[in-house]
Amino acid sequence: MKLYRVEQGSGEWYRLRLGKPTSSNFHKIVTPAGAPSKQAIKYLYRLVAERLLHETMDDEIGFVKWVAGGKENEPYAVKQFEFVNEVTLEPGGFVTSNDGRIGASPDRIFKGHKESLEIKSPAPWTQLQYLLEGPDDAYIAQTQGHLLVGDEFDAVHFYTYNPRTPPFHKIILRDPHYQSILAAALDSFCDALDKTTERAKALGAYSVVRHVETPADVAYQSDEYVQLRLINPEDGDLGDAPPT
Repeated sequence: MKLYRVEQGSGEWYRLRLGKPTSSNFHKIVTPAGAPSKQAIKYLYRLVAERLLHETMDDEIGFVKWVAGGKENEPYAVKQFEFVNEVTLEPGGFVTSNDGRIGASPDRIFKGHKESLEIKSPAPWTQLQYLLEGPDDAYIAQTQGHLLVGDEFDAVHFYTYNPRTPPFHKIILRDPHYQSILAAALDSFCDALDKTTERAKALGAYSVVRHVETPADVAYQSDEYVQLRLINPEDGDLGDAPPT
């Protein structure tokens, strides 16, 4: 695996994961039962769009809410986990397979890099269900994919935190059978992703819209069509300034 020490949610983190299948979305490729997911085609084209337009296609509203909720509780979850388990945790950053085709974002890594931590901040009723019945299969693809990408990890700790309830902690080890199915499906998906990207490129140039103050602020790129939207300082309207 390759470990990148970047802050999750930062520009560099987005750049590293752009157009790459990541473990939090592996369920869109393989279901918890190991069957092909019906969401695969839609997810493939989303990643193709990211590659061509150099822009994240995350659901902005849902993603922002998830990040805000998780970031608010994460420091408390980390401190609690370290205290109870007597361990030292390091920022997770971003991890890719050695070939760079797939990625994962562990929330924390145990010192020594042999284990990682996946933190969730569920609603109180979901947390109570975890505590009384255990988690459902929804996170199988993510956690097993997490271990597949991070092949140096021996285990991933699935830890859910809510400030009003006890925490839930489950240590997840490798499932060789499920991982073999997931690995084969990811290889096929990445091959299709590469081929579809090349086919889409052949259709023509892609527009990258940039909002600029003056034409001097624009840097033209030889490998893409750049559409300028020049800000009118008098009324704030955007006027098109076609490239020359």
